[in-house]
Amino acid sequence: MQKISQFFFDAMFNEKTGYYRIKNPIGKDSDFITAPEISQAFGETIAAYILQIAHTKNGELALVEMGAGKGTLLFDILSSIKKLADKNIAPAIDFVSRVACHIVEINPVLRQIQQEKLSQFNVSWYENLAEISLQDRELIFISNELFDCFPIDQFILTETGWCERMVEDKKFILAAFDKKIHDFIEQEIQALAPIGAVFEYSQAAREFMAQLCQTLQKHGGIAINIDYGYSKNIFANTLQALKNHQKVDVLENPGSADLTAQVDFFALDKIAKKAQLNSSLITQREFLQSLGIEERRKILLTKNHEKTTEINSAIDRLIDSDQMGELFKCHIIWK
Repeated sequence: MQKISQFFFDAMFNEKTGYYRIKNPIGKDSDFITAPEISQAFGETIAAYILQIAHTKNGELALVEMGAGKGTLLFDILSSIKKLADKNIAPAIDFVSRVACHIVEINPVLRQIQQEKLSQFNVSWYENLAEISLQDRELIFISNELFDCFPIDQFILTETGWCERMVEDKKFILAAFDKKIHDFIEQEIQALAPIGAVFEYSQAAREFMAQLCQTLQKHGGIAINIDYGYSKNIFANTLQALKNHQKVDVLENPGSADLTAQVDFFALDKIAKKAQLNSSLITQREFLQSLGIEERRKILLTKNHEKTTEINSAIDRLIDSDQMGELFKCHIIWK
């Protein structure tokens, strides 16, 4: 019998066979696609936001992306800012002169793709956030679909109480009732839940958020984390496996498909508040619209008449309520 988080970790992060260690999972010909790959407008609007942030800072800056996929988001951000700097736009010139850029990436296949994509820029690579020597630099941290990759455990409310869901012989089973586990979950949720409710808990996600908050407290700055998830307990099973853009059996052929679960932003926000940081949680739709993605759409359409349908479809996918717009959230924390 194995905890779901251990099964998840082995399938995704095993040094020799882990899904996130040995392959490129991103793209139309792979298992899933992310927002930066859908439209360049995603990274371009975030670039504008980063310039706004940098304008309020006086010292040196460190721009860090963790889990950078194929490097497209950082490429679009840096390319946008470079174009503005080449046009002698003062905030862009100032940003370029003060920033050091870093990527945290554990997948050597993706790291090579990133290095080729970002070869024109001065970027450093690391295995984890703690390796980066920020010194006196304020942190600007960005991630897109990072937290949904952290392993989770699941607990189900039975007539007896909360019981942990486990993995055994390629099947999900319930462990025997344990009062310590029951009391722990009750303390975590502090809410009424119906029989059959599923509570998902990611120790790894919480530990990383605590580390990120400590870094912000020490060095100052801001973190922008975009992912799909919920802002209040939904008591549902969100664990899924994706292969070739289709859902497949979670327990079948571990390591061959992408395992993810929706992010518990409610829990992550509590950690940020406990660390005495400011926080904001809004939908991806609200975030991108507030940054002028509709204006960016108009510019792209003006320059690319022959791609009108493609551009509209891509941006609609990012912001429409029935696509990524509402399900995906933007969690911003800052000091």
